[in-house]
Amino acid sequence: MISELIIVAEMNNMNGSDPNRILNECTQVAAEVDELDARQERLKQLQQAALNSTDTSDDSRAQKALTAESDALLKDYRGLVARTKRLKQDKESGNPRNAPQVGRVDRKVKTSMNQFQQLDSSYRKQLQERIQRDYRIVRPDASDAEVREATQDPGQQVFSQALISSDRRGEAQSTAQNVRNRHNAIQKIEKDMVQLAEMFQDLDALVIQQEAAVTQIEQRGEEVTDHVAKGNTELDGAVKKARAARKKKFICLGIGGKSPLPMCLSAFCFFSLKPLPLYLSFVVF
Repeated sequence: MISELIIVAEMNNMNGSDPNRILNECTQVAAEVDELDARQERLKQLQQAALNSTDTSDDSRAQKALTAESDALLKDYRGLVARTKRLKQDKESGNPRNAPQVGRVDRKVKTSMNQFQQLDSSYRKQLQERIQRDYRIVRPDASDAEVREATQDPGQQVFSQALISSDRRGEAQSTAQNVRNRHNAIQKIEKDMVQLAEMFQDLDALVIQQEAAVTQIEQRGEEVTDHVAKGNTELDGAVKKARAARKKKFICLGIGGKSPLPMCLSAFCFFSLKPLPLYLSFVVF
């Protein structure tokens, strides 16, 4: 399913003339995120099965299934991050029509990755608790500090010596192997979490670049708004002046009669656009 989505998305990307190219790619990425979210529930079930299995070796059926699914999810997230980066680097992603959808997809990818990271973190904590519980089976008299020191690194000599000195020699050997296997699982989880952290950093670095572009667009929009407002103000002033001038012209033209003096006064008012003096008004009328 994911491979088919990728093929469709790449074909859309090749068609640069498509005005909906960015929006279509966002839709495809969002659909892939939904699929990965659904697979996380399967991962959670496999983690629980591996935790409860009596066979803790890397070759156990439960551990193999868990490792395969975890690696596949990590690989798909890596591809998803690469597609999201290409989206955010596209010059059209800063377009006001596309920017909101690109931002929404970016947040959706990060939310899904965060959920995946939380699953691994929770499973890691459960493994650590199981290691400590196994250790207490053979060393029930150990203090909390001793348990933490011994299980922090099962490869250390302090751990081996603690199990050898146990009264339960028979259980000590199997417990030691189980603890080492679970410790290996913890180390793998930690490596996976480091890779996820690097993916987060890649996306965050591009967010800053996108925000700068969006900010520039918003600033230009504000400048255009200011120019339009100033233009409207100047236009209103010009209209008012034109109306006042027109009114004065009609007043002057309506004053005159047939005598030369009123006609001359009318002509004078017409060209000077100034009102008649009070004493001349009496003469005209």
